[in-house]
Formats: sequence, C-alpha cells, structure tokens
Amino acid sequence: MAIIQGFIIIFLLQFGGEPVTSASCDFTGQCIYNLKVHHCNQTTNTRRESDPSGSCGCGDLEIIQGETYNLQSSLSTLEFQFSALVQRYQATKASILQKQQLLENAISENKALESKIRNVHYLLNKTTESVTRQTNNWNNEKTRLQTQTSKSIKDVQTCKAVLTAAKTDNGQNITDTASNKPVSKTFCGFEDSKRCGYVAESGSHWTWQSSMYSSTTGPKQDHTYGTPNGHYMMLNSQGAASSSQTTHTSRLDSPQFTTSSAGYCIKFWYNMHGQDIKFLKVYAKVNGGLGYPVFTKTGYVDSDWHQAQISLDNEYTSHPFQIVFESSTNAYYTNHYTSGGYHHIYSLDKSNTAIDDVTVFNTSCSRLSQSSHGSHVRQNGSDTSYYSFHAKPLTWNEAKTACRREDSQSSLVSINSQGEQDYLVRTIKNDEDLSNIASLGFYTGGNDEKSEHNFVWTDNGAPVTYSNWRPGQPNNVGGDQDCLLLQYPDTNFEWGDVACSEKHPYICEYHN
Repeated sequence: MAIIQGFIIIFLLQFGGEPVTSASCDFTGQCIYNLKVHHCNQTTNTRRESDPSGSCGCGDLEIIQGETYNLQSSLSTLEFQFSALVQRYQATKASILQKQQLLENAISENKALESKIRNVHYLLNKTTESVTRQTNNWNNEKTRLQTQTSKSIKDVQTCKAVLTAAKTDNGQNITDTASNKPVSKTFCGFEDSKRCGYVAESGSHWTWQSSMYSSTTGPKQDHTYGTPNGHYMMLNSQGAASSSQTTHTSRLDSPQFTTSSAGYCIKFWYNMHGQDIKFLKVYAKVNGGLGYPVFTKTGYVDSDWHQAQISLDNEYTSHPFQIVFESSTNAYYTNHYTSGGYHHIYSLDKSNTAIDDVTVFNTSCSRLSQSSHGSHVRQNGSDTSYYSFHAKPLTWNEAKTACRREDSQSSLVSINSQGEQDYLVRTIKNDEDLSNIASLGFYTGGNDEKSEHNFVWTDNGAPVTYSNWRPGQPNNVGGDQDCLLLQYPDTNFEWGDVACSEKHPYICEYHN
C-alpha cells in the first residue's frame, strides 16, 4: 500500500502537485493532510496511520517525499536494468532465431544428403548386382571356354591317337615262314560270358570261374588280367563229386576250326594246383573222334600258370576239327548230420584244373614266325625284352587282353628298374607318333585291385618294388583307381593311378 501511495505522490509531484496544509493534528491518533492539486483545483485529504509509538508527527510528508525520490531512483535503475535486460533478451532471441534457422537449414540439408546417400546406396547396390551378375557370367563363360578348350585339346589328342593307331596298329605281323603269307589266329581269354564258343560236354563240370576258388586248389586269379575280376575255365572237383568213389571225367570242346594244309599251332596256359590232381589232356577231335591225346600233363604242378604249345600237322588239320580239353577227379563226399541237418564232407577234392588264354594259329608252330614280338628291343644282361607301343586307347582290361592276343607270352609292361623306365621314356620321346599321344599316358601292368595300395605286376603277380610315382600318387581318387599309368609326360612320365575303365594307349612286353 505504501508503494502505491508513493507512486501517487510521485505522480502528483511530476505533474506540479503541491501539497497544502490546512489543519494541524487533531490528536486522534491520525494525521490528516489536506493536499491540493493545482491542476485539479481540488483538495484531497491524506491520512497516515499512527506509528507504533502511538504518536503522530506532522513532518511525515517530507519523509514520504524522500522515500518517493528513493523509489523513483530505484525505479529508474530498474527501468534501465529492465531495458538492458529486454535488449539482451531481444539480442538473445534474435541469436536463437538465427541459430534455429541455421539448424532448420542444416536439418533440411541433412535430409537432402540422406536422400542423396540413399540414392547412391541404391545405385551402388544396383551396380554391385550388375557387376556380380556380369562377373558370374564372365566366370561361367570362362569355365565353359576352358572346358571346351580342354575338350577340344583332348579331341585333337584322341584324333591324333586314332590316326596314329590306324598307322601303327596294323596287325601282328605274323607270317608263315615257308610261304611268307600272313597267319590268322584266334584268341580266347574267356572274359566274355559266351566263352568264345567253348562248351562243356553234357555231364561235365568245366565252369566259368573268376578270382580264387580255393586256397588249396585251383589258380589264385586268372591269367589274362592277373586280377580278381578276370575269368578262366576250371574243372570244379566238388561240383563233379558224388557219394560214390568213382572217377569223374569232364571235357570242354572248342568251336570248330577250318582246314589248313600248313597245320595248326595251339598255345594255352594251364594251372594244376592241388594234391589230388590227376591229369590234363588235350585232343584234336576229327570227324567226331578223339583219337589219342596230343598233350598230356599229370599230377600236381604248382600254384602258377604255365604255357603249353601243341603243333598239329595236316593229318589232323586237313579236316575241320575241334580242340577238346579233358580232366578228371576222384572227388567224393560223405553225408554227416550236425546242427539239425546233413552236410557234405569232401574227400580227394583238391583237384581243380584250369585253362586260360587259348591262342590258335592256322600254321604249325615250327612254321610260325612272329616277325616282331615288339619293334623295340632292350637287352638287359641275359634277359631280352620286346616292347610294342599301341596308340589306340583301350580300357586296362581291353589292353591286357590285346597284349595276350598279340602273343600268349606277352603282357602289359612291367617296369622293374630306373633303366627300364628311362628306356621307355626315350622311346616315346624319340617317336613322333608316340609323342603325339604322350599326353594321354600309357597303361602298364601295375594293378592294386586285389589289395588296395599294394600294387603288383600282373604278368607274374610280383610286387612293385621299383617305383616312380609322382608326389601325391597313388591317391585312389573316388575309391576306384586301381591301374598304374605312365601319366605325366612333363616329368618323364612319372606314375599315377587311374580308373581301369579309362581308355589310354598301352605298352606290351614280351620276354624271350
């Protein structure tokens, strides 16, 4: 209330108000002043409450006027400070508005930048996808071209091999020394289920067999391949056995051969392994009659294969004739009852006799001339080896058969020393036709089909002692690599193992 009164007094003073006193104190505890404002021409009574002492002074007006001046000075200071504060507020507000505008501009620019970044990311992703797709297309095309190139190279090599084969594999050069005429021959390794037309007579027990039938009788494996999957013909003594102790004779008949005034030469391999072996006989069956045997071998020999040779003169061959293989066994069985049933106990059954690789020439053995067991000859001390290189790619089994067909004593090459390896490498490199097919490799007689990673030379079953494997070989990729190949021409034909079903050129070897 005092402040308001102060402002009123200030107001009166500023506008020429002059206080006028018209009465003194009436001692009623209050002071009453009659103030006349000139411009209003009006008197106003002003009362001041008594002070706490209960007295009332008549000099209060001066006090009020002094306080009014003090208030006016404080108000001026406040007005100045307020004005400064307003100015500062306005300046701050302007600065804030300016910064807000800058912030809004920055936010707008940031949004524009984010939009540009999104566009760049989108374009980058699209570009990356395009580059990846194009790269994949290029890689696929590269792979396709590499495959096609590889195939083309292989086709060219195969073509060269075929051309070389046509030029080099032109028969076995077998001639009749008397007439100097070519000699024809027939070969049977019994690998075909038709068995080249050889037929067991009724009641006979010659069977088509593979692998080892028994550890105590019969061959360990066939002679053609020298592996468990090869086949041969065998008299099965247990199959022939009966409950009576009698001799059982079995005969195997060949197809019929035509006449020849020069006679015939017959070569075959036999196995007579078993303590109960009786005999093996061979007949020339003419006009349905056997006559005397033209070959006889009796008793146990050993577990190996051996070659036999028969020469027939024109007394036999002036007529069509057949070759008959005959063997017999005294095997029998007795019945024994055990475990709720009967079973056979065999006796004298160690008498399995086998034959394989039968070759028949239409001239006598004395007139038969192999003009070349192989065009390449290597002398190693007293041992002479003949090699024939064949360009036509065959599977390993086909190559093995081809070597046997070339000569009954010929087989895929066995390499037993560094000297022999070097000789074969030089021969290949020095021959243009062989060099053309070198990249295809050359089959040898090495094989580990019977026992994995235990390679043997299948011409005689001897283990591979000397070796020239490429580092990392043999590796049996796919679990089906059993055949030894002279595989890497860039490193002097280091060895590798390959699947026997692959087709490659091959080398045959004949030992004198």
